[in-house]
Amino acid sequence: MAWNYYFKDRSGAQNGPVSLEELVTLAKSGRVPPEGLVWAEGGEPQAAASHPALAGIFAQIASASATGVGPLEPSFPVWGLFWRSIVLLFAFAFILPAPWAGLWYYRWLAEHVALPGGRRLSLQSSLGECWYLFVGLILVEFINPAFAGSRAQGIAAIVALALSVYLTVLLIGWFCRSLRAEPNGLSLDFAGGFWGYLGWVLLLAISMLTIIGWAWVLKYMVRWLCANVTGTHAFEFVGTGWDFLWRTLVLALAIGFILPIPWALRWFAEWYVSQIVVTPRAASAAIAQPLAA
Repeated sequence: MAWNYYFKDRSGAQNGPVSLEELVTLAKSGRVPPEGLVWAEGGEPQAAASHPALAGIFAQIASASATGVGPLEPSFPVWGLFWRSIVLLFAFAFILPAPWAGLWYYRWLAEHVALPGGRRLSLQSSLGECWYLFVGLILVEFINPAFAGSRAQGIAAIVALALSVYLTVLLIGWFCRSLRAEPNGLSLDFAGGFWGYLGWVLLLAISMLTIIGWAWVLKYMVRWLCANVTGTHAFEFVGTGWDFLWRTLVLALAIGFILPIPWALRWFAEWYVSQIVVTPRAASAAIAQPLAA
């Protein structure tokens, strides 16, 4: 069995090699169209909709389209995202305004993302539910400098990492529970725990030594995060390691040239959000049936 597959996307460009599992994920995200050609290495090209591993997916997606299956739909204005990001950075630098700025920023982000079909998201939360998370994440950053050069430096680093991971898991849970959709019907939570997230953070740090391997670790880390969102809808990240790698490099270059930052930031943010496929739980079970078969 060939493990390397190639495909032509909606623009007609050839992509690959990818594994069969990756090809299935790309088909679910809409990047591989039903009429697009796919082929195993050394094999003959055929329409994606007629490939045995993909035919069921396209059939189920077509029948489930009315139920809200598909990628999230971001619409971030270039300057709106840019100046709000700058304000957030300054607020975090001054610590005290961070809770207000953090809630304001996340609310704005949520309002500029829609579920498949156009239902806008919103973030419904009071400051009292999240202020300590933003303040805590900032104060944790002062632990390592405070103990630099002392005998307790190693212990301080471990404590800072543990607190950062713990508060981040709480922040993700707060964000999921606070999301709503127009007019109703969205209820989420986060089931990922401290140890799971800590493991991914450590693996990501180690992968930096490989120069490029971090991109694939980050891909699977985000998939783990999405898989642990529970509630009325299932979430799946379908971006690839290559996408993370080259897009991050382009973003870094844009930051180096300064002027393209607003456009590059919006381009990266919209790509990231659009790689998250949403499936109502009932439709998720229906799509999974042909895969299991």
